Amino acid sequence: MSADWYDLGGRLRAARCGQPIARLRHAPAPAPVTPVAVRARSTRHGVTVAAATPGTGEEHATGTDALDMLRRMGVTLTAPTAPTLVIEDGSTVAALHGLARTVGTAHRAEDVAAALAWYADRADYPHGRAVLAVPRACAARWYTGDAPDAERTAATWRRWLTVPDDTTTGMLTLAGIVTAGDPLPYLDTLTEGDTYTWARAADDHTAGRDWRTPDTTARAALGLRDRCNAADLYAAALLTDPLTRRRAVHTGHVTTGTAHMLDDRMRRVQVTCPRLDCRLRPGTKITGWVGAPETIVPTWTATVETITATGGTLTITATGVTGAHARPTTGQTVALHAAAPDPWQQRRSRSAYLRLYADRRSWLTTGRTPTPTRREVPLEVLVAGAEQD
Repeated sequence: MSADWYDLGGRLRAARCGQPIARLRHAPAPAPVTPVAVRARSTRHGVTVAAATPGTGEEHATGTDALDMLRRMGVTLTAPTAPTLVIEDGSTVAALHGLARTVGTAHRAEDVAAALAWYADRADYPHGRAVLAVPRACAARWYTGDAPDAERTAATWRRWLTVPDDTTTGMLTLAGIVTAGDPLPYLDTLTEGDTYTWARAADDHTAGRDWRTPDTTARAALGLRDRCNAADLYAAALLTDPLTRRRAVHTGHVTTGTAHMLDDRMRRVQVTCPRLDCRLRPGTKITGWVGAPETIVPTWTATVETITATGGTLTITATGVTGAHARPTTGQTVALHAAAPDPWQQRRSRSAYLRLYADRRSWLTTGRTPTPTRREVPLEVLVAGAEQD
């Protein structure tokens, strides 16, 4: 079975039952903080904004009046914490960012414009607390009986989740439904980036720095690195969910097989897998556990040493198996996937990256290509290179 057939089965079941079918047992996004639901559209008369907060009705405004309206709802860099921007699609963020650029640094709504620029940047990060795209979060949590393209619209989810209100107030209702329950692990780590960058943006605004100025090379590179780190961490968070693990067997992200412990000091294990579609590679750190993919049990860790394919069978040899109470025994069925990245190591790597950009003698800042250095090459590498045509 492929992942596409697996998804089709979920959609057919939803169509037969007449209700959404779970893709995740956990909430795919953290609960919003002082949410503000916004719908913005660019017209020939300017940007028209509709917005609502919990307990209030929907309000409408156009142009700079919309910025004043958003300030009343808490969207300003002078706020101690960033409200969660609840949206339907990316066009709202793009329209708000365009509206922010229509005002200058001396405008009375500059604090709101700078906040909207911050939201436009954080919208690129997966499922943080800054921006909550309701249809995307719903599609991550449930299957419907409709086509995948239909799940990109809020109207589809209002129908399947029985939320008839099509205003921004209804968007707040959908946000509460999709974020209810226990959130995925690591989401608190992802929200730390929102808190840190909001404070930094507020400091820049207080100091009079113009957010319209293009990023420096260092800031752009660090932003790209943070986005990659956040994407890796969210992918790892998804693999902690039992339902995602079950589906990931058909994408190669989770591999199952039979364990055979090798009697040596390296604490090695061989896992014989009936499927060849495995995404693990030699040198990859892995997390394993005894039982089915969706089983939640104590885990063990190891490092992939070799992977060999014989006929239709894949044999994975891993070394350094840890976890005294979770270590498998010969004959047990085990499941494996790549180990989650360490958030602490990500922050440490970012700090080292920042130091390289701060050092004027670094090859990153000078633009000089690093000088090649020679070292001894293993004989097997030389032989392999000589055998190539």
